Amino acid sequence: MSRSLLAALALAAGAAAQTVPIGFVVDSLLSSSLNRPTDFCFLPDGRCLIAADDGTLTVYANGAYAVVGIVPAVEFGGERGLLSLAADPQFATNGFLYVWYTSAIDDFMHLDRFALLGARNDPNSTALVLAAPSRRVVLDAIPDGANAHNGGALRFAPDGKLMVSMGDDVDACGARSPSSSLGCLLRIAVAGLPPTPGLAAPAYSQLDPGDNPLSSATDFSQLVIAHGLRNPFRFEIDPATGSVYIADVGEATCEELSEYPVVQGPLPLIDFGWPIREGSQPGWACPGPTPGTLTEPILAVDHVNSTWRSIIAGPRYRNPASGGFGAAYDGDVFVTDVTGGDIRRLRHQAAGWAPAPPVHGQPDAIRWASGFQRLCALRQGPDGCLWFLANSLQGMLGRIRPNGPQAALLAASGSGQRTTAGEPFAAPLVARAYDGLGLPAAGVPVLFSAQGAAIVAATGPIATDALGFAQTNATATAAGGGAVVTAINLSTGATTTFQLFGRVLAVAHTPAILTVNVVNASAAAVPQVPFVLLTAFPGSPSLPTPIGALCIDPSYALAVVLEDGVGIFGGVSFSGGTGVGSPSLSTQYALPAGLLTGQLMRFQAVGLDPIDGWFRTNCVNAQF
Repeated sequence: MSRSLLAALALAAGAAAQTVPIGFVVDSLLSSSLNRPTDFCFLPDGRCLIAADDGTLTVYANGAYAVVGIVPAVEFGGERGLLSLAADPQFATNGFLYVWYTSAIDDFMHLDRFALLGARNDPNSTALVLAAPSRRVVLDAIPDGANAHNGGALRFAPDGKLMVSMGDDVDACGARSPSSSLGCLLRIAVAGLPPTPGLAAPAYSQLDPGDNPLSSATDFSQLVIAHGLRNPFRFEIDPATGSVYIADVGEATCEELSEYPVVQGPLPLIDFGWPIREGSQPGWACPGPTPGTLTEPILAVDHVNSTWRSIIAGPRYRNPASGGFGAAYDGDVFVTDVTGGDIRRLRHQAAGWAPAPPVHGQPDAIRWASGFQRLCALRQGPDGCLWFLANSLQGMLGRIRPNGPQAALLAASGSGQRTTAGEPFAAPLVARAYDGLGLPAAGVPVLFSAQGAAIVAATGPIATDALGFAQTNATATAAGGGAVVTAINLSTGATTTFQLFGRVLAVAHTPAILTVNVVNASAAAVPQVPFVLLTAFPGSPSLPTPIGALCIDPSYALAVVLEDGVGIFGGVSFSGGTGVGSPSLSTQYALPAGLLTGQLMRFQAVGLDPIDGWFRTNCVNAQF
C-alpha cells in the first residue's frame, strides 16, 4: 500500500474546533497568502521563513509578511515540491538558506544552498530577497522516480551539522542498504563549502564530517547515520543533546516516531527496520544479509484504533530561561499527525517513553491538544511556544502559547455521594489544584466549607501534596437533605464544589393519621426506588447487614412491614400504595382511635437505588 503524503495533507478532514489545555491559547499568525505551505524554519533573530510546495518562500516578522522569492526549477504535485528548508546557523553574516526539493530538470531530489540578500540582521524586517544566481548544489543524485516517499526535512544540529531525511522512493528494500541513498538519515558538514555559487555537487568526502558511523567508507554511506526508514517526512532535533526524533510515515499498519539518541562516544549506525517490520509488526524479507539489531520506535500509533495516517514529528521541548511552558515540560517530546489532528506529549521515564501525565483541560489522557488538521510541521519557536504550519490551499502559520496565569481547582473525586443522615460519607472529598499552565500545583492552601446538611472534618486550610491534591472527610447532618461543600484555593481564589446528600426518614402523626416521609436522591435517569418501610415496638434487636446495622429486625415478633415495594415481604402496603419512590417516598396510615396512644415506636426504611444499590435510612423513634 502506497499513499501520497502531500495528497493526504490536501485532503485531510476540515478544521475542527481546536482544544488546548487550560492556560494556553492558539494564535493564528498568518492565515492568508500561503498556498500549500510545506515547512518553516526560524532565522537566528526569530523571524520565520515558510516554504510552499511550488517553491515560494515567505518571510514572517511580527505580524508582517512578504514573498522572498521562488526557488527555481521545483517540480510540484503529489508528494513532490519544495519539501523543507533550513537557515544556516551563521545566517546573520552569510545569509545562507538550504532547501530540499524535487527538481523539474531531472529525476533526482536536490539539496541546494541559496543566499538571501537584504535585512539579514533586522528581526522586524521582511526586506529579504532570494538571490537565484547564488545557487550552490550540495546533493543532486538522490533518486526521485516514484513521485512519493521523498522524505524529507532539513534541520541543523547543535554541533552545526546539517541533518537530512530521505524516503525510500517506494523501493522498500532499498532502505536496507546505507549506501542506497534511500530511507535514511544523513549528517553532513556544509560549513566548509565554498561561499560562492556552484552547480557541481561536491564529493561525498567533502560533506562527510569525519565522525559519522561509516566515515571510513568511500561511497554515499559515509553520510548516513540511520537507515531502515520508509518516509521520514519530518524530524526534529533536541537542542540540548542533539538526539533526533524522526516521524516515519507508515504503510498499512502504523505510524512511527523513532529516536536517534546522541550520547557520549562514537555515533552509532541505527537500523529502524523498514521493511523487515513496520512498528512492532512483521514486514517482509529483502535480499542481502540477515539484519542485525533493529531499533524499536518510541511511539507506534496503529491505523486500526486511530485516524493517524501521516505522522509529523514535533520538538523535544526545552524550556527557555524565562517564559515558556514551564520546567515541567522540559524534555518532553511533542508529536502530531496530518489526518489525526491531535498533538500528543511524550515523556521519557524509567521504563521508556510514555504519554506525559495529563494536564488540566487537555482532551484526554493521551491527547495534549486536538483539532489541528493538516499540520505539516510542528516546531518550538525562539519564544518558547509551539509553532505549527497547516497545509492547504490557504495554509496557516500558528502558535500555541501560554495565556498567563489561569489557575484552576477541580473536584477530583467525592462529589455526588449519598449516605444516611447523621453518618459519614464513604469517600473523602478530593480537590486538585492546577497552576496557570494546567500542571498540578503543590503546597497551595485549600479551605473546605459546607453549606446545607453536611459538615467537613477539616477546620483550617489543607496544603496540596506533590500532585496537587488536598482532601477532607464529610458527614451528613441528622437533618438530612442536600449539601454543598466548597473548596477554595486561598492563593488564587479558584473554587470548586462537591454535591452531597443525606437520606433521611421523618415521622409525623396526629391521633388519627401517621405520616412517614423518606427524603431521597438518586443519580438514575428514571429514579424509581422501591422501599421496605419497617416499624417496631420497643425491644427489637439490631440486624447486621452489608449496608450497616438495621435498628429493626423484620423477624422480631413485634416488628411490622408497613410497605414492601421490593416484593420480599409479599408486596404488602398498609397505605394502599406501591412502596416505590421517585426517588422520595411519602406514605400515610389511618390510626384507629387509641391504638398507639402512649406507645414508643421505631421506624426505618431500606431502599434499592438503580445506581447505588441497597441503602438504609436513619432510625427514628416516635412517641404516640
